[in-house]
This record gives sequence, structure tokens and C-alpha cells, in this order.
Amino acid sequence: MRPDYADRELDNFVAAEIMNQKGTRPYTSEIGHAWQVVDKMMRKYKCEMKLDVFLGVSGELWVASFYNPIRCQRYESKGKTASLAICRAAKEAYLDLSGA
Repeated sequence: MRPDYADRELDNFVAAEIMNQKGTRPYTSEIGHAWQVVDKMMRKYKCEMKLDVFLGVSGELWVASFYNPIRCQRYESKGKTASLAICRAAKEAYLDLSGA
């Protein structure tokens, strides 16, 4: 994965706040780690997740959204990679659903 598509500050937030881990992992740059975030959001916050990609002249654009049916609330974000879009959307959902 290209390093310019990683967000180390967001990786740190995801590790500490969402995943409750010490240290960090490449959540925003590796899809396997991003799927761990999806799993956590689905289990802990009862979210559904949707992931779309748009291909166009300007390249790929990924859109990830977490939907919480209990609150009827959607949290959506975009990114140049699926993992970056997932982590951005997960942060938005976490900040609202956790009461942080």
C-alpha cells in the first residue's frame, strides 16, 4: 500500500479508542486490519457496514458507511482506499455511539 494513503494519527486513534489496544497497527493502509475494525463496530455498536467504490477519470474513490439501526443514524466517509474510508467512517460512528 502506498504510504500517502495511510493516516498514522487515525491509526493511533483507532487502536487506542475503538480497538482498546496499546501501540498501533496499519488500520488505514491494510484492509485486513480495517476489517477487524468493521468486526468490532458491528459487534459492539450493532452497526451495519456498506462499502462502495466509484471508478472515474480522477481514479478510485471509496465510500464506507456504518449504519446504526437503533438510532437510525448513518456515519459515512470517503478515501482513496477502502481501509482509509472504513477507518474514517468508524471514527465518526464511534465518536457518536460511544458518547466520547
